Amino acid sequence: MVGSRMPLSRTASVPTSAPDPRSASGGRPWLLRVAVVSAAVSLGAYLVLALTRPDAMWWMGDLKVYRAGGEAVLEGGGGLYDVRVGGAGLPFTYTPWAALVFVPLAVIPLGLLKGVALVGNLVLLFLCAWWSWSMAGRAERRTRLGLALATFALLLWTDPVQETFRFGQVNLLLLALVLFDLAKASGTRYQGVGIGLAAALKLVPLIFVGYLFLTGRVRAGVTALGAFAGSVALAFAVLPGESARYWGGLFLDNSRIGLVPFPGNQSLRGALARLAHAEAPPSALWFLVAAVVGCLGLATAVVLYRRGDDLAGVAVCGLTGLLVSPISWTHHWVWIVPGFVVAAAYAQRGRHRWPLPAAMFLLAAAPPVHRGGLGQAVPSGVVWQAPYAQGREMRLHGLQQVTGSAFTLGAMALLVGMSVALLWTSRPRRAGRRDTDQKSLSLSSSTPRRAS
Repeated sequence: MVGSRMPLSRTASVPTSAPDPRSASGGRPWLLRVAVVSAAVSLGAYLVLALTRPDAMWWMGDLKVYRAGGEAVLEGGGGLYDVRVGGAGLPFTYTPWAALVFVPLAVIPLGLLKGVALVGNLVLLFLCAWWSWSMAGRAERRTRLGLALATFALLLWTDPVQETFRFGQVNLLLLALVLFDLAKASGTRYQGVGIGLAAALKLVPLIFVGYLFLTGRVRAGVTALGAFAGSVALAFAVLPGESARYWGGLFLDNSRIGLVPFPGNQSLRGALARLAHAEAPPSALWFLVAAVVGCLGLATAVVLYRRGDDLAGVAVCGLTGLLVSPISWTHHWVWIVPGFVVAAAYAQRGRHRWPLPAAMFLLAAAPPVHRGGLGQAVPSGVVWQAPYAQGREMRLHGLQQVTGSAFTLGAMALLVGMSVALLWTSRPRRAGRRDTDQKSLSLSSSTPRRAS
């Protein structure tokens, strides 16, 4: 039974080999030194660039929306979902529970709040890399610290991370809650709370509740549902009108979130809308595609977990959630962090699947380039090179379609490639090869072994 399977070791996917004599003395001593220098140089370059164009790189419009939501709660009157912020009139689109969480932001001066958000996101980026490498089986702390710092230095220059900083978003916080939860050993008390709280802020992490149940971690799944339901109940008690309005149907209103075909939306729905040159794809088509991809993604994630590749399972599950969500802005794609660690770990082990997640990093890389609408060169991914604004995103053709849906296509290539690779490696071997292996095993078992 799935529910009774023994928890897999975090290092189950690491090939066994002779002990590395360097591990006893702290791993590779040069790795940490190089990683510290790399992280310092990367962060310094980012800060220098940002300080020369703070309005473009530290706009933090979404942070202002969070703050406005907290203010609306303090003011009372039930106007949370009537909030409009800035010249664009950005609405508050998050759960009532999120508004309660954002209340402290309302009493912090905006300038100070921006600094806190930036520093907090930088710390969260490092923590996500740290927990990812922990799940990848890097138990030695100095080695893991070096790998996490190197990952921080590199992924700082990816579009999802840069967009999270630019908007003052909470995506790295959601990722950190999920990774912190799943980095624990199976059966750990309170495992699932982080996932439940993340889903209470934004609904997309709910896919991990299904992932927990499908991988046999029923107790953690129930805990996650309990944390989510408890957050919703608390919000109902404090904000009954806003909660009734939100859960009564407002959470299904995607028109409040943004334009579906906008290149910043890298969900399957957005890609289909751009392909159809329409404001939205046919609902039946999107539901069918999303259902197929969702089932394929969850099945692949579960198989990876059962084979000991827990981090790969988590990364695939996260990417699946982004694909099937109605709206997945590029700053939601911070799942590039565990995806990149999977790629690096596979590369180190010489496994044939690693180029697929590595391709996702190349698509997400964000060198400073001129971007329309911002007027300055800022770190931006390839998706922003597709024409957009004034309806141009609905007239893409040829290579523009590929560029405008780069994250979506990259994630689909990864998902399909991983699925095919898993099927290939699970094929039964030919009888002749099996007989040869059995003879070799018999010979080896009859050969005297020298005591070690």
